[in-house]
Amino acid sequence: MIRYFKDILEGAWSLVVGLGITLRYLFKKPVTVIYPKERIPMKRFKGPIAFVVDEKNGDHKCIACNACIKTCPSRCMSLVAQKSAVDGKRVLTDFHVNYMLCSLCSLCIDVCPTDALKHDDPNYDMVSATQAGMNMDLLKPFIDRKTPLTQIPTVS
Repeated sequence: MIRYFKDILEGAWSLVVGLGITLRYLFKKPVTVIYPKERIPMKRFKGPIAFVVDEKNGDHKCIACNACIKTCPSRCMSLVAQKSAVDGKRVLTDFHVNYMLCSLCSLCIDVCPTDALKHDDPNYDMVSATQAGMNMDLLKPFIDRKTPLTQIPTVS
């Protein structure tokens, strides 16, 4: 009989302790984030590769030297460079990265002599339903803005 009342008191005490914990967390700030309306800033995140924008003219810094292509272990990058009709220098006309193959190793960023590549930090939720959606043209934003380097006439 004493064991019966002891079990009831232990059960009641555990109920009071559980309700105390519940009430304590009821008035604290929630830990969860309502995604995608709220985003957590990511520290030390290696996102997809993007061009660094030059502050002077708003263009990319790539000189089409092929160093990133040569050092990439995944062979996920491709670029096309043509000669400029103005001064005969190499002009970048196409730069694609296939993120289905990219391992985000950062070797292309480390080897770039002009520091033209970076990891795109805020774009950590890049998804696609098809493989074609993961093949990105890094020059597209510059072509859409009609930056100076994308307007140079080339010799075919």
